[in-house]
Amino acid sequence: MNQGMQIIREVSATAETDAFYGKAEQFGRHAAHVLRGSRSQLTGLENIAESTLKTTDILDYIKKQTARYQSWQRGFPQATNPNMGFGEGLKQYFEKDLRATRDAMCNGRLKIGDKTDKDKLLRRRVYLLLMRQFIRQMVIEYEYSVSQARGSR
Repeated sequence: MNQGMQIIREVSATAETDAFYGKAEQFGRHAAHVLRGSRSQLTGLENIAESTLKTTDILDYIKKQTARYQSWQRGFPQATNPNMGFGEGLKQYFEKDLRATRDAMCNGRLKIGDKTDKDKLLRRRVYLLLMRQFIRQMVIEYEYSVSQARGSR
């Protein structure tokens, strides 16, 4: 199997894990709680994630939204850290946990080093694919949570 297909397979397998999917669900519920139907803000995040070739564009979008909108600064009572805002929590998750996930994947089954320019480029690709998958799953949970809240009214 070529390396590109192996990367896609590993990202997909990781996205199916309880830890990854569960975290995406948590952030989706947090978004539903604080954004209250402002789907356009998550659509913007999705569009950036799907169209960019740089992970920093995604992180910059999260920072910009967090700085501009109080809703992105609000915590979630059911979160591990209820005082951490949605945007800051998402940024920290991407910068720490998701990066660690990427490193474990690259150091493990993918056997992608971190010394050569080619390896660094591949690691950035894996990181971007993980971010995209996470955002997709998070937005789906957001949509589901919003629809459930409407149905319970």
